[in-house]
Amino acid sequence: MAGTAYMATARSMPMELDLGSKRARKLIRDHDLTEEEILQIVASARINLATFDPEYRTNVTQIAEELKKSRPTIYGWADRALAATIHSLRNIRTGRPPKERERSNGAEL
Repeated sequence: MAGTAYMATARSMPMELDLGSKRARKLIRDHDLTEEEILQIVASARINLATFDPEYRTNVTQIAEELKKSRPTIYGWADRALAATIHSLRNIRTGRPPKERERSNGAEL
């Protein structure tokens, strides 16, 4: 996979996706991501960011046209990505894990 890919943003200016960064390379390698999957991730992230951040703008129609997908498909990706993120955040265990205690004849070891 190339180090960078170009995709137009809502402002019709090319946006460079940094696929050559150490983190991007690791995620691509660890999850065996295809270029199509990377574009789906980016589209989902943009739509969800625009949903909650009033200063961020994106054009779903333009994203759909660039990826040759329908608007409902793009929104479906975004909704599933957001649902997975919410589920993950709600199930993160914080703090020190509880110690496992073995009992032998009623006495703690």
